[in-house]
Amino acid sequence: MKALISLAVVLAIAAASLAYLSSVGVIDIEGTVNVPGSREAVSVTPRVIEMSLSISNSSGEVVEEGVGVLKAEKEAEVIFRPITEEVSGDLALSLSGEVVLTSSTRNYTIPMPCLMTVNTTCYRVMMVIPGYDAPLKVSPGEYSISLKLRWDNARGCGHFKLKILVIAGSGGRAYILPLTSKRVDTTNWVAAEGSTRTYSLLLEKQVVRACCGYGEVRALAWLFSPNEIREAKYLFELIDKYSGEVLAELELPAHRVGTYYEALVLIKAKPGTYILEVAYPSTEGFKEVTLSAELTVKE
Repeated sequence: MKALISLAVVLAIAAASLAYLSSVGVIDIEGTVNVPGSREAVSVTPRVIEMSLSISNSSGEVVEEGVGVLKAEKEAEVIFRPITEEVSGDLALSLSGEVVLTSSTRNYTIPMPCLMTVNTTCYRVMMVIPGYDAPLKVSPGEYSISLKLRWDNARGCGHFKLKILVIAGSGGRAYILPLTSKRVDTTNWVAAEGSTRTYSLLLEKQVVRACCGYGEVRALAWLFSPNEIREAKYLFELIDKYSGEVLAELELPAHRVGTYYEALVLIKAKPGTYILEVAYPSTEGFKEVTLSAELTVKE
């Protein structure tokens, strides 16, 4: 069988703070399948990294070395996470990846299994992968970025897009991770005060117990908008209820599902009481608003 897969990979970089984990970039992966049968302490340059690829079979890989440079002025933590995916047409594809950070003295390899799975299966080792499932500590220095993409079981015809968010900073007490925007059952979730039929913030639970040092809870923000929003982004902040300190921040592009814009995140925090705030994007006839909900993590 022959396959034609074209991918465009874009890494757009913003600044990052070492006060907490914050998003510093995005990798955009776009392709088609046709198979008969302080916020300046962490930076990445250049701001846009592009990759193109043509494939003539249902499985294979591509490696691009030295596509960019990650610079950490101090010890930092980094995470590469898939956040949104779009698929059109009748296709099947299993996409995985690997990021390698290389300096003159150190190398870090970050496996990214099962980045995207469409109409097929993908299996991964059920263990926490630093840099993918949880923060990876990186020593100060300049690191060359290499990216490997692997695909299997490609067939059919169609088009796909995938975003991988690059998060960097210094966490410790809490952090927020993006989750791929797929439908979840929110029947028993708690709606934040002020939620309406137009916009809502839902928490899986408001009181959770810590396991292995951290409590985990998912949160879903959604906004009803029949009109397209040019830049639909949510800003999530996790704040210490008593000190007012911002412990984690994540700016996340919203995923359009029908007439809704959604963003799904995973909050990991040590025991304490927090306020989760979410700023909603503005659109025609709707001004930006912020919703908040209290979250308690018990020992």
